[in-house]
Amino acid sequence: MLRISKLTDYSIVILVFMAKDGNSLTSRQISEGSNIPLSTVSKVLKSLTRKDILCSTRGATGGYTLAKIPKKTSVAEIVAAMEGPLAITECSDTEHATCSEEHTCPLKSHWNHINLAVKSALRSVTLQDLLSPIPSYTVNAVTSPYTNIS
Repeated sequence: MLRISKLTDYSIVILVFMAKDGNSLTSRQISEGSNIPLSTVSKVLKSLTRKDILCSTRGATGGYTLAKIPKKTSVAEIVAAMEGPLAITECSDTEHATCSEEHTCPLKSHWNHINLAVKSALRSVTLQDLLSPIPSYTVNAVTSPYTNIS
């Protein structure tokens, strides 16, 4: 099953909360506002700051802010920041391909095609998109409410 990790899920929840608020926030404020434990929030904030998704400021008036406006941060960037390069299979990971059958595999190009489709879908959704709920009648397995992905 394809599934993002719990920390990646939390990171998206945290970033959406921060995008809604729009201000510099402390880890405690983020924890309280997102209902995620402070220790987990701190861990996620450090990772996202290292990957330039967030900016941090120290001091009495310090806190965390988004590095870019919400419409410039895609879900693909967030997932890659938390989990590494997006790859459905090992051979789809062009940076770390380790499959011994990669040169003779008849499915490699198909997996690459699928991998590109998943990346494209995740790139098409931004933090800005996640700020508003999707009407339930637009959600189905065939179409995307964000673009013409089918």
